[in-house]
Amino acid sequence: MFTPKLYQVDGDDWPLRIIERHPLAVLVSNGDPVPNATHVPVIAPPDAAPGDALPGMRLWAHLTRANPHWQQLAADGGGPAKLVFHGPNGYVTPSLYSADMVAPTWNYVSVHLEGTVELAGDDETLAIVHTTAQTLEDRFGDGMALAPSLEYHRQIVGAVGGLFFTVTKVDVMFKLSQEKDPEVQQRVLDRFAASDSGLHREVADTMRALRLGSSAG
Repeated sequence: MFTPKLYQVDGDDWPLRIIERHPLAVLVSNGDPVPNATHVPVIAPPDAAPGDALPGMRLWAHLTRANPHWQQLAADGGGPAKLVFHGPNGYVTPSLYSADMVAPTWNYVSVHLEGTVELAGDDETLAIVHTTAQTLEDRFGDGMALAPSLEYHRQIVGAVGGLFFTVTKVDVMFKLSQEKDPEVQQRVLDRFAASDSGLHREVADTMRALRLGSSAG
Protein backbone atom coordinates (compact mmCIF):
# COMPACT_ATOMS: atom_id res chain seq x y z
CA MET A 1 0.00 0.00 0.00
CA PHE A 2 1.33 3.42 -0.93
CA THR A 3 1.42 5.54 2.23
CA PRO A 4 2.64 9.13 1.94
CA LYS A 5 4.86 10.15 4.83
CA LEU A 6 2.22 12.64 5.98
CA TYR A 7 -0.14 9.75 6.73
CA GLN A 8 2.34 7.51 8.53
CA VAL A 9 2.29 7.20 12.32
CA ASP A 10 4.80 6.42 15.02
CA GLY A 11 4.25 3.50 17.37
CA ASP A 12 4.41 -0.21 16.62
CA ASP A 13 1.26 -0.90 18.66
CA TRP A 14 -1.12 0.98 16.33
CA PRO A 15 -1.62 -1.77 13.71
CA LEU A 16 -2.55 -4.45 16.24
CA ARG A 17 -4.89 -2.02 18.02
CA ILE A 18 -6.72 -1.37 14.74
CA ILE A 19 -6.91 -5.08 13.95
CA GLU A 20 -8.35 -5.88 17.38
CA ARG A 21 -11.05 -3.20 16.99
CA HIS A 22 -11.81 -4.09 13.36
CA PRO A 23 -11.04 -7.81 12.96
CA LEU A 24 -12.99 -8.45 9.75
CA ALA A 25 -10.35 -8.45 7.00
CA VAL A 26 -10.27 -9.10 3.28
CA LEU A 27 -7.99 -12.07 2.57
CA VAL A 28 -6.46 -11.74 -0.90
CA SER A 29 -4.46 -14.47 -2.61
CA ASN A 30 -3.74 -15.90 -6.05
CA GLY A 31 -6.66 -16.81 -8.27
CA ASP A 32 -7.57 -17.29 -11.91
CA PRO A 33 -8.28 -15.04 -13.77
CA VAL A 34 -8.20 -12.49 -10.91
CA PRO A 35 -7.03 -12.72 -7.29
CA ASN A 36 -9.40 -14.36 -4.79
CA ALA A 37 -10.79 -12.11 -2.04
CA THR A 38 -12.84 -13.21 0.97
CA HIS A 39 -13.89 -11.43 4.16
CA VAL A 40 -12.60 -13.36 7.16
CA PRO A 41 -12.50 -12.72 10.92
CA VAL A 42 -8.90 -12.51 12.13
CA ILE A 43 -7.54 -12.71 15.67
CA ALA A 44 -4.09 -12.66 17.19
CA PRO A 45 -3.00 -15.94 18.81
CA PRO A 46 -4.00 -16.34 22.47
CA ASP A 47 -0.40 -15.96 23.64
CA ALA A 48 0.01 -12.55 21.95
CA ALA A 49 0.62 -9.71 24.39
CA PRO A 50 -0.11 -5.97 24.06
CA GLY A 51 2.80 -4.30 22.34
CA ASP A 52 3.91 -7.44 20.46
CA ALA A 53 5.21 -6.63 17.00
CA LEU A 54 3.08 -7.82 14.09
CA PRO A 55 5.94 -8.93 11.80
CA GLY A 56 6.50 -12.60 12.55
CA MET A 57 3.15 -12.98 14.33
CA ARG A 58 0.99 -15.96 13.29
CA LEU A 59 -2.61 -14.71 13.03
CA TRP A 60 -5.64 -17.02 13.07
CA ALA A 61 -8.49 -16.98 10.52
CA HIS A 62 -11.02 -19.29 8.90
CA LEU A 63 -13.48 -19.55 6.00
CA THR A 64 -15.85 -22.16 4.66
CA ARG A 65 -14.38 -25.05 2.68
CA ALA A 66 -17.19 -24.60 0.12
CA ASN A 67 -15.59 -21.31 -0.91
CA PRO A 68 -13.54 -21.69 -4.13
CA HIS A 69 -10.99 -19.42 -2.45
CA TRP A 70 -10.35 -22.09 0.18
CA GLN A 71 -10.18 -24.76 -2.49
CA GLN A 72 -7.51 -22.77 -4.34
CA LEU A 73 -5.53 -22.30 -1.12
CA ALA A 74 -5.77 -26.03 -0.43
CA ALA A 75 -4.64 -26.88 -3.96
CA ASP A 76 -1.69 -24.50 -3.62
CA GLY A 77 -0.82 -25.66 -0.11
CA GLY A 78 -1.24 -22.11 1.19
CA GLY A 79 1.20 -19.50 -0.08
CA PRO A 80 1.62 -15.71 -0.25
CA ALA A 81 -1.38 -13.54 0.59
CA LYS A 82 -2.54 -10.18 1.94
CA LEU A 83 -4.95 -9.17 4.69
CA VAL A 84 -6.68 -5.78 4.37
CA PHE A 85 -8.31 -4.26 7.45
CA HIS A 86 -10.60 -1.21 7.33
CA GLY A 87 -10.45 0.90 10.49
CA PRO A 88 -12.51 3.95 11.46
CA ASN A 89 -13.51 6.12 8.51
CA GLY A 90 -15.97 8.72 7.31
CA TYR A 91 -16.82 11.41 4.77
CA VAL A 92 -15.41 14.92 5.26
CA THR A 93 -17.62 17.69 3.87
CA PRO A 94 -15.71 20.58 2.28
CA SER A 95 -18.03 22.99 4.10
CA LEU A 96 -15.65 22.60 7.05
CA TYR A 97 -12.77 24.15 5.10
CA SER A 98 -14.07 27.76 4.89
CA ALA A 99 -12.83 28.19 1.33
CA ASP A 100 -14.55 28.59 -2.04
CA MET A 101 -12.48 26.20 -4.14
CA VAL A 102 -12.52 22.90 -2.26
CA ALA A 103 -13.11 19.21 -2.78
CA PRO A 104 -14.62 16.62 -0.44
CA THR A 105 -12.54 13.75 0.88
CA TRP A 106 -12.74 10.64 3.03
CA ASN A 107 -10.78 10.21 6.26
CA TYR A 108 -9.82 6.65 7.06
CA VAL A 109 -7.47 4.25 8.76
CA SER A 110 -6.38 1.02 7.07
CA VAL A 111 -3.89 -1.76 7.74
CA HIS A 112 -2.45 -3.98 4.99
CA LEU A 113 -0.52 -7.10 5.96
CA GLU A 114 1.59 -9.18 3.63
CA GLY A 115 2.41 -12.71 4.64
CA THR A 116 2.13 -16.42 4.08
CA VAL A 117 -0.90 -18.67 4.56
CA GLU A 118 -0.51 -22.09 6.16
CA LEU A 119 -3.50 -24.45 6.26
CA ALA A 120 -4.53 -25.64 9.72
CA GLY A 121 -5.16 -29.26 10.67
CA ASP A 122 -8.51 -30.47 12.03
CA ASP A 123 -7.65 -30.02 15.71
CA GLU A 124 -6.06 -26.65 14.98
CA THR A 125 -9.14 -25.55 13.04
CA LEU A 126 -11.37 -26.45 15.98
CA ALA A 127 -9.16 -24.32 18.23
CA ILE A 128 -9.30 -21.45 15.71
CA VAL A 129 -13.11 -21.57 15.43
CA HIS A 130 -13.74 -21.90 19.16
CA THR A 131 -11.17 -19.30 20.21
CA THR A 132 -12.30 -16.84 17.54
CA ALA A 133 -15.92 -17.18 18.67
CA GLN A 134 -15.04 -16.57 22.32
CA THR A 135 -12.62 -13.73 21.54
CA LEU A 136 -15.15 -11.82 19.44
CA GLU A 137 -17.97 -12.46 21.94
CA ASP A 138 -15.80 -11.08 24.75
CA ARG A 139 -14.82 -8.07 22.66
CA PHE A 140 -18.10 -7.14 20.95
CA GLY A 141 -20.89 -9.24 22.45
CA ASP A 142 -22.33 -9.68 25.94
CA GLY A 143 -19.46 -11.78 27.26
CA MET A 144 -21.40 -15.03 26.97
CA ALA A 145 -19.31 -18.06 27.89
CA LEU A 146 -19.06 -20.29 24.82
CA ALA A 147 -17.44 -23.31 26.48
CA PRO A 148 -20.77 -25.21 26.30
CA SER A 149 -20.73 -24.66 22.52
CA LEU A 150 -17.50 -26.60 22.05
CA GLU A 151 -19.35 -29.76 21.04
CA TYR A 152 -21.38 -27.82 18.46
CA HIS A 153 -18.20 -26.26 17.10
CA ARG A 154 -16.75 -29.76 16.84
CA GLN A 155 -19.77 -30.83 14.76
CA ILE A 156 -19.47 -27.98 12.24
CA VAL A 157 -15.71 -27.72 12.01
CA GLY A 158 -15.49 -30.26 9.19
CA ALA A 159 -16.98 -27.63 6.87
CA VAL A 160 -14.51 -24.96 7.99
CA GLY A 161 -11.05 -24.26 6.64
CA GLY A 162 -8.77 -22.90 9.33
CA LEU A 163 -5.58 -21.11 8.45
CA PHE A 164 -2.59 -19.35 9.94
CA PHE A 165 -1.27 -16.11 8.44
CA THR A 166 2.35 -15.34 9.26
CA VAL A 167 2.94 -11.61 8.88
CA THR A 168 6.01 -10.51 6.92
CA LYS A 169 5.19 -6.84 6.20
CA VAL A 170 2.91 -4.19 7.71
CA ASP A 171 1.60 -1.04 5.98
CA VAL A 172 -0.61 1.41 7.85
CA MET A 173 -2.44 4.47 6.49
CA PHE A 174 -3.84 7.12 8.85
CA LYS A 175 -5.42 9.70 6.51
CA LEU A 176 -6.94 12.09 9.03
CA SER A 177 -6.74 15.63 7.61
CA GLN A 178 -3.04 16.02 8.44
CA GLU A 179 -2.67 18.23 5.35
CA LYS A 180 -5.06 20.83 6.85
CA ASP A 181 -4.23 23.51 9.39
CA PRO A 182 -5.08 22.78 13.06
CA GLU A 183 -8.24 24.89 13.01
CA VAL A 184 -9.71 22.91 10.12
CA GLN A 185 -8.59 19.65 11.74
CA GLN A 186 -10.48 20.67 14.86
CA ARG A 187 -13.68 21.34 12.90
CA VAL A 188 -13.36 17.93 11.22
CA LEU A 189 -12.71 16.28 14.58
CA ASP A 190 -15.68 18.02 16.20
CA ARG A 191 -17.99 16.98 13.34
CA PHE A 192 -17.01 13.34 13.75
CA ALA A 193 -17.23 13.52 17.55
CA ALA A 194 -20.80 14.83 17.34
CA SER A 195 -21.95 12.05 15.01
CA ASP A 196 -24.40 9.33 16.03
CA SER A 197 -22.07 6.81 14.37
CA GLY A 198 -19.67 4.97 16.64
CA LEU A 199 -17.34 4.57 13.67
CA HIS A 200 -17.25 8.35 13.21
CA ARG A 201 -16.63 8.94 16.90
CA GLU A 202 -13.72 6.55 16.68
CA VAL A 203 -12.28 8.72 13.88
CA ALA A 204 -12.44 11.66 16.29
CA ASP A 205 -10.83 9.62 19.08
CA THR A 206 -8.02 8.57 16.75
CA MET A 207 -7.42 12.16 15.66
CA ARG A 208 -7.15 13.19 19.32
CA ALA A 209 -4.74 10.34 20.02
CA LEU A 210 -2.55 11.58 17.18
CA ARG A 211 -2.74 15.12 18.62
CA LEU A 212 -4.50 16.61 15.60
CA GLY A 213 -6.62 19.74 15.93
CA SER A 214 -6.21 23.17 17.45
CA SER A 215 -6.94 21.94 20.99
CA ALA A 216 -3.98 19.55 21.04
CA GLY A 217 -1.60 20.66 23.76
